[in-house]
Amino acid sequence: MLRAAMSTIAQKGAAGATLAEIGLAAGFSRGLPAERFGTKFALLNALMDFMEGWFAERLSHAIGEKVGIDAVRARLDAHVDSACASPVATAALYSLFVESLCAIPELQPRTRALSASFHDGFRLHLEQARRAGELREGVDCAKMANILAGMLRGLIIQSLLEGDATGLATNRAQIHAFIDAGLRKRVDGAGQHAPGRRKNS
Repeated sequence: MLRAAMSTIAQKGAAGATLAEIGLAAGFSRGLPAERFGTKFALLNALMDFMEGWFAERLSHAIGEKVGIDAVRARLDAHVDSACASPVATAALYSLFVESLCAIPELQPRTRALSASFHDGFRLHLEQARRAGELREGVDCAKMANILAGMLRGLIIQSLLEGDATGLATNRAQIHAFIDAGLRKRVDGAGQHAPGRRKNS
């Protein structure tokens, strides 16, 4: 039923979807969603639980034991790969984000918390990179986390508007180049930090 809700919301938006049509789309009766969830708000929260858990599992697998800049790169890849793997889920999630601003304001606490978790994950890895001496001088971890999360949102929304979520993956190399050029501290051939030179591998 949650998958049917996700598909219906991706097509019609959360505000436009009804419990009855979600039940029919799932192959059940019109009344079963209301019987199981009570209200559409409860169903939407259950759907966000489902999508958040799905992404968390993929994210954990992508990051593994990585920390610092490597974890930043892995987290970015997890967002991109997830959007490519399930454009329907991505469209449904971004519909919930947008509609929580006006059509369904009671969702705002949930969507804001999820958005903050994206930002906080990047900030954590950037702080790890700073402690490990990987980060360039002058990088504000919180502000850069906002930039990275915002960049991803923009690229994902653009891919949805273009109707080609898989095209998002073509930006991967440029995203990684941006991270390396803008965030990673350079070292010279002797292992000393030197602006403008790449770190030896």
